[in-house]
Amino acid sequence: MEKISLPQLITALSNNSALYNQWYNESEIKYGSLDGQTIAGWMAEVVEPIVEAAVALDVAPEKIQEIVKALYLESLKLIGSGQAIRYKDEFKASWLLLVLMPGLVVKFPMKIISLLNDVLLNLHQYAPEKIIYWCSLIAKSAAAIKTIEDFKSTGRIYAWHCGLAHLRNRLKADFAALSENLQQTIVDTLDLHKNTNQFFENPWQGNITKFEGVHGGFKGAAGFFEHPPKLAQIEGNIFVTDSKSSYALFADQFGKVLLPAHTVAANSILSNSKRLESLTKWIGKDNDKIDAQNISSVVVTEDTLVFTLENSYFLYLFSLGNA
Repeated sequence: MEKISLPQLITALSNNSALYNQWYNESEIKYGSLDGQTIAGWMAEVVEPIVEAAVALDVAPEKIQEIVKALYLESLKLIGSGQAIRYKDEFKASWLLLVLMPGLVVKFPMKIISLLNDVLLNLHQYAPEKIIYWCSLIAKSAAAIKTIEDFKSTGRIYAWHCGLAHLRNRLKADFAALSENLQQTIVDTLDLHKNTNQFFENPWQGNITKFEGVHGGFKGAAGFFEHPPKLAQIEGNIFVTDSKSSYALFADQFGKVLLPAHTVAANSILSNSKRLESLTKWIGKDNDKIDAQNISSVVVTEDTLVFTLENSYFLYLFSLGNA
């Protein structure tokens, strides 16, 4: 197994060995036995390159110690919780982004690591298959990311592009606050060929009505609902309930997300739920494929149509051509 060889990292660990051993022992009490080879491998493959990038900035030894401490403590959390084992490739790819942004590591070591981990947890929940892709987008923009706010805003924009539809409403303001250089970097990275304001404002691509797929599903099969759900629009938002749990629905060209809506009572959604005898007005000939008598609830916004069917655990979505 590869061992660490960076003198500054070795010095930081050895000069405070008693403290690092204490943190290791405390982690074993919290998480159970920790595999020494896993920790050693993570330190060599992930932590050492990050510290090396920080050392290249010629920072004081005290700052290197602070960075090593943050990396070590967060590494123990990842390994102890099993995340760095189950999702090693994803966490390794995300942490190694810090090699490309050493300035942020030097200024905010614990904060930048925590932000990275938070992004990965969100992506794991809503778009696990896109994590490596998100890392590649950040890597292409790393040179233009100068501040924590730059990282947070850019990370959100790319997370939305990876399917986290609930982030879209705040991205126009996020983008406007970025430097021109970082804005252009994002435009180039996402290969945008139209007005960026329009890109963030319009949930769907194109000007035709189109079936955008389904979302939800039976909870017993990795879905959300224990009973067939119903929809309602309340104060401009789309909510859905299975009479037991409530969710807010967000959907656009990049993804569909159901967020728990604990403050919205199921009875409120059910009492605001509406049915329609026909969807022809919005989806034309596609209406002929749907048994109108089987529609249990419908929500129509200026750009999206969503409906549910009796005895179905899914939500059915149509884009309305940005009408």
